[in-house]
Amino acid sequence: MLQKPAMFHADHGIIVTHYGYSFLNGKMNMLKTVYVLIGPKGSGKTYIGSLLEKEIGLKFLSVEKLGLANIPKSKLKGEKLIQEGFHQEEAAIDEILKIHNAVSFESTGAHPYLHSVLARLRGKFNVKLIRIYAPLEICYERVKSRDQNAHIYVSEVLLKKINENAVRATFDWDLELDNSDKLTALEIVRAFTSISNGSFSL
Repeated sequence: MLQKPAMFHADHGIIVTHYGYSFLNGKMNMLKTVYVLIGPKGSGKTYIGSLLEKEIGLKFLSVEKLGLANIPKSKLKGEKLIQEGFHQEEAAIDEILKIHNAVSFESTGAHPYLHSVLARLRGKFNVKLIRIYAPLEICYERVKSRDQNAHIYVSEVLLKKINENAVRATFDWDLELDNSDKLTALEIVRAFTSISNGSFSL
């Protein structure tokens, strides 16, 4: 039976339809979980990931911070640099999940290599895909007004291209968050708790 994603909006309830369990040697085991926050730049991925770490202890891996630390010292460029970044994210996720039961990280979903990353992660962990969306006009305004030193710089032309590809990205979503008006901490926590199955390591 196909499972439908849980949908969450500020004025609607939660529908829980996905369960993070697997069977190993005839016993049901909860897998360690990777929550992938997917959406355009400016949709609120960092905001939501950071808030969840603060409120419920769900470890948040900031891809922007990894990139800012790696890009200046990397000898690679273009596609090879992007793939190097993805590999660093995977390595960081592995390290975090040696200690914790769950982690979240951010992605625009615009780059096709993400599918390879997800396939490898699914071979080791329970992966849940969270769509975070807002109108692109709002996303662009948020990008302009946020702390530029905390994010990887992209030109306006590249930003538009990334976000247009991000909007077209389609996945089998476990949860969708409409962050047009910036969801409150309570709304975000309620939504994630509904699909967590107690996997957070506080």
